[in-house]
Amino acid sequence: MTARRSFMDEVREQPEVLRTLVSSYEGQLAQRLQEAAQLIDSKPTLVIVGMGSSHFAGEILVQRLNRTQFKVLNCDASELVHYQQGIMAGDAVMLAISQSGESAETCSAAEARPKSMPLICITNDENSRLARMGDIVLPLLAGDEEGTSSKTFVATMALLHLLGDAVAGEEVLSSAEAFQVAQWLDELIDSLGEEVTRLLQRPGEFDAVVFTGRGPGLVSALQGALITQEMTQMPAAAFSAGQFRHGPIEATGPDLLVVIFAPLGRTTELLVRLARDCAAFGSPTWLVTDTAVEIAPTENLFVTKLPQVSEELSPLLSILVPELLGAALARRKGLEPGRLQKISKVTSFE
Repeated sequence: MTARRSFMDEVREQPEVLRTLVSSYEGQLAQRLQEAAQLIDSKPTLVIVGMGSSHFAGEILVQRLNRTQFKVLNCDASELVHYQQGIMAGDAVMLAISQSGESAETCSAAEARPKSMPLICITNDENSRLARMGDIVLPLLAGDEEGTSSKTFVATMALLHLLGDAVAGEEVLSSAEAFQVAQWLDELIDSLGEEVTRLLQRPGEFDAVVFTGRGPGLVSALQGALITQEMTQMPAAAFSAGQFRHGPIEATGPDLLVVIFAPLGRTTELLVRLARDCAAFGSPTWLVTDTAVEIAPTENLFVTKLPQVSEELSPLLSILVPELLGAALARRKGLEPGRLQKISKVTSFE
């Protein structure tokens, strides 16, 4: 009988998944990727649909392509099906993302699209319900995943960058960079785990977590809140850093851990200022950054420096923070990290 893999086993598989995916899309799957890019390029609008992690990952492509002539909409599949059907009436391509390929709402959105709307599917199962509907299927190649989304999320982000490269004609995720990120992921798992341990050893105990960021950092924040709630059963929320200033910052204090993703980029200074303010308001605050500027920690301000990559690629590294934090918090509560207690991994009905 095969031993069940733990969540941390799957986290440790992320570097190899990244290497496999990039190598495959440079090789035997290169033509399929180009066909998907040409299909997107043939229409004025791209409608991305997904749920949970798949929906959040879609922001990668929104941020990449909305800077160009493309109009990209990232839709919650359940809202699209019931309340936003008009979005599917235009001249567009649908990109449906579902790691299992069986997500009820995503499959319903694909089924409800007009027959004239082409469908590109990103899934980890090429034999799934969703894949069978697709005109083009882009596999995640992540292997079996039993626990909370980890390696499939990294694979989805990387694949969306490769697709963005092919559509926009620019290279953000080269093979060399992907292999460097994979190496850093290998090296960071243990060192970041030690930082989580030190963070949780501070006096006092928070009972809720907020993740925040801007641009690419918001992708890590959204996924971070989702997997933290799944693993720990404690309240966790995600906000864009701008929205967090408009009211939710009132909740800061000793009972709230604030995790801020601040990669080097357009808004780094704004995010560092937010981190200092949250710490001054009494919240244990974890600033995750790769800027070379020295940021002095304080009693409530914890600073982690990651290896520097382009701002667009930063979530490939920073997603380790909520993965390791969630696992540690789950163990502290006597829960098995990554093992859902009340629902199944695949949400096959609404």
